[in-house]
Amino acid sequence: MAYSDSYTTGLTGDNLSDGLSSSWGITSPQEAVETLTALSESGHRYFYDIIYRVYSEGASEGSSQKILDALVESGRYGKPETVHKWILATEQSEEKDLIFFELKIALGMFENLSSIFRVLKDKVNGSYGSEDYSAGILAWDLGRLVTVARMSFDCGYLEQHEVSQVLAHVDRQVQVNFSSWPQFAKSYIIGRAIWSGQNVTLGGIIGIAEDLMTDKHSPWVLSPL
Repeated sequence: MAYSDSYTTGLTGDNLSDGLSSSWGITSPQEAVETLTALSESGHRYFYDIIYRVYSEGASEGSSQKILDALVESGRYGKPETVHKWILATEQSEEKDLIFFELKIALGMFENLSSIFRVLKDKVNGSYGSEDYSAGILAWDLGRLVTVARMSFDCGYLEQHEVSQVLAHVDRQVQVNFSSWPQFAKSYIIGRAIWSGQNVTLGGIIGIAEDLMTDKHSPWVLSPL
């Protein structure tokens, strides 16, 4: 229920601070900047690119090991040979815990992808095909980037010029990577579905996107890409 035409969200301070801390682990300006940087550089796209590749290769059995191998080989956690040593070590470590924490995230997304692949559709785009899933979920991460920036601004973690920089970055990414708002909508909806699976709120998100694509007063209709 936030405003859609201003820097401020219009939400109450308690809801904002609780939401940022519980959902994002943000309780300070430094943590806000770190989260925004992570969303800009990788976000859920990092996991999606891996699990989509594994899924498209037809991996059902052994998918967990293949996803773990892909995470290790990505270089995200350090040199692969070093990471393998952490995994095989009997003692616990922060590095090992991080890898298996992110493996859990990736496996959840893999399960959601399996349940929604070629199932998603909206009234404007129709059914989503393989080419839509292979295009990735950049729009989803861009949407989250803007949301976190605005919430952080309301909580006093960001200055207005910092939010402006985030919005300018998002605008560039949208202009370069999308040719229409319906294309953007597909990318966002797939990202949401990969994160949440087929729950009730997914239908609400799709309905909002349909309104944005069709309502004559919508900013998407008034300002097409």
